[in-house]
Amino acid sequence: MRGLIIGLGLLGGGLLSTALACDSDTGQSCTVGSIDCACTEGGGCDPGLSCAGEVCVVVDNATSGQPPTGGSTSTDPSAGVTTTPTTATSSTSSDSADTSGGGLILDVGNGETGIGPTSGCQAIDILFALDSSGSMNEERAALAATNAFSQILVTLEGLNGGGIDYRVGLTTANDHGFLTPLGWLEPDPWFDSTVTDLELMSLAFNGAAGQIGGLGDPAAGCEHVLTSAVNLLVADTTEFVRDDALLVLVLVTDVDDFGAYDQLGGNTCGLGCTTPPSDLGALRGLLVDTVKAGQEDGVAVISVAGDPSSAAGLNFCGQPGSCGCGKFDCDVFHATRLYEFADMLGDQGITADLCGANIPMVVETVLTESIDQICQDFEPEG
Repeated sequence: MRGLIIGLGLLGGGLLSTALACDSDTGQSCTVGSIDCACTEGGGCDPGLSCAGEVCVVVDNATSGQPPTGGSTSTDPSAGVTTTPTTATSSTSSDSADTSGGGLILDVGNGETGIGPTSGCQAIDILFALDSSGSMNEERAALAATNAFSQILVTLEGLNGGGIDYRVGLTTANDHGFLTPLGWLEPDPWFDSTVTDLELMSLAFNGAAGQIGGLGDPAAGCEHVLTSAVNLLVADTTEFVRDDALLVLVLVTDVDDFGAYDQLGGNTCGLGCTTPPSDLGALRGLLVDTVKAGQEDGVAVISVAGDPSSAAGLNFCGQPGSCGCGKFDCDVFHATRLYEFADMLGDQGITADLCGANIPMVVETVLTESIDQICQDFEPEG
């Protein structure tokens, strides 16, 4: 396991909406979730609207926001960490909006440039599994913000010398399958760099993440980002995972995967999930042997969750926290199983403590410092 220790502060309030925002054109207050107003913290909008560029718009206008892209240097003053993502070959958009009233169409290809890696992995399939509980609204919003996610895609595309072909999928901690934005008309329920350009993919991911808040929380203690991601990939019939691509799972949660302290009898409150946890060895076997046909070097997992070595105390039910434990509860709980699973993958398993983490910067850093080398070392069979 590769442990990533990053002291990165939480994203500022610029990514998170408040109850009312000022309309710059009229000077009037703007109700969050309504048309032309800020999306909710979880990326939600009123019925019939979609969150695009952090603003609620009608579906046909969902491609109007254009976030900045490029390889500019980003700095987190609170951490003293500066990252300069590799500049990737950018794609060009053309007629991307559906003018027939059918909804959001993202069918803009980036074309075949003939430029890309000549050794190692030339393609990456990356699946984000995000905790769907209400306590993770801010973290989901930070990751899915179009500017932040655009920079992640720039970094992704620039791995292994640049020109990486990538697919991006999104799911939850509760077996909801692939998520797409409202009005999604592409045949596949995930996002493909050969079909959708970088800017529109960021908007699509933002809109998809905005659906999570309306799906409802898992049963108490039953969050399971790892198991949910593996279940989805094993049962997938859309051919998201390619034999010649490096598969990367990004797991983001403030609890464990069916943690022991979340099971019946595992805490002092007598509450817990009635679904027993999956065996970690079996999950590894499904991911490596079934999904990736035995290519161990073709799988990497990034777990952004509570470090079980951080003893921050207990909540009122006796459940162990990694940070933010006060009189009643903790902000982030131990993710013992997720850290153990990363250990089972050796250098292909990367962990980062969720406590105080700037999620987009954590993902960028792991891509640059770990996934880039894993991609270079992966030689697909055949």
